[in-house]
Amino acid sequence: MANDTQVPLELLRIAGGSGAVRVHAVAGLGAVSVDGASVVVEGAAATVDGGSSRVEMRVPEGLDLVIGTSSGRVEVLGSVGSVAVITTSGKVLVDEAASVDVRTKSGKVDVNAVSGECRIIGGSGRVTVGRCGASHVTTDSGRITLREAHGKVHAHCSSGRVDVTMVTASDVDAETVSGRITIAMPADANVRVDTPASTTVGVRGEYDCVVTARSGTGRVVVR
Repeated sequence: MANDTQVPLELLRIAGGSGAVRVHAVAGLGAVSVDGASVVVEGAAATVDGGSSRVEMRVPEGLDLVIGTSSGRVEVLGSVGSVAVITTSGKVLVDEAASVDVRTKSGKVDVNAVSGECRIIGGSGRVTVGRCGASHVTTDSGRITLREAHGKVHAHCSSGRVDVTMVTASDVDAETVSGRITIAMPADANVRVDTPASTTVGVRGEYDCVVTARSGTGRVVVR
């Protein structure tokens, strides 16, 4: 049975246990519709408690989300506002959001597009981000891939490869204890590179940005 809200919302909080959480943002939708849990509305915010059951919901585009689970998979499809996810384990997928903040101990994280800041702090598990603004990604183990970064990047992991492709000439700070680092800068960027050993782009005169890259056991390439 679906439970629908009757008032416009600005924020939706979702609490889950071991069950999956799936949110689908729909253009033109005026209310939140939830399957598998009840909805409690307080002013412009609502709370969904899914327990250990699977929860599926349809929400208006642009809605802000706060999601917490213990081990369930989290999927956010469509275009939403800010998204905050805290989970112990379980894959996290975000399609399109204004900003993203994900905290997980283990589990793969995939983010397709973020217009603003993207912050991901993980334990073990690969992190892949498509289009994003400023980004801060930290993992204990697992490859970090940023495919289209439009702002300052901080990418650190203890064990794993780091691949960053910059669309704008912005500062990059990348580090891994074990693994290769590859950073691709725009062709017209004048880059100052600060790294112990690398294949680098030289800088003449003033520079647009600074790339700092360090790897304990892997090769560092800035191109």
